[in-house]
Amino acid sequence: MQKPKIMVIDGEKERRDVLHIFFSREGYKVKVVDNGSVAKKVLRKERFDLVLCDWAAPEVYNYDVIQNLNKLKKRPGIGIITCWSGKIMSINNGDLDVDFIARKPFDLSHLLKQIREVIKAE
Repeated sequence: MQKPKIMVIDGEKERRDVLHIFFSREGYKVKVVDNGSVAKKVLRKERFDLVLCDWAAPEVYNYDVIQNLNKLKKRPGIGIITCWSGKIMSINNGDLDVDFIARKPFDLSHLLKQIREVIKAE
C-alpha cells in the first residue's frame, strides 16, 4: 500500500520543517514548497492526496492555487492554515471550496485528525 502524499505550501521555513517532520513520522509522504508559484509547477507533474496551504503565502495568492486544485480531474483534499479569524470567502463573495480551515496557532494532533478524515473520505 502506497503512503498518502501531502503537499505543504507555507512561506515560513520553520513551520514547513515542523510539518514535514511531523507528517513524515505519521507515515505520509510529504513535499514542502515555500510559495504558490512553485506549488502550481509541482502540481502539474505530481498528484497529492491532500494539499495544506498557508492562506497568505508569498508570490502567488493561495486562492489561485486552490482554484487550480478544484479544477483537477482528481481533486486532492484541501486544507488552509491561517491566523485570520473571520470567514474566508472567495474574491467573488462565494464560499471557498476547501475541506477544512486550521486556525493558527494550531494543534498538530487536531490538524492530523482533520487530514486523516479528509484522506479517508476520498
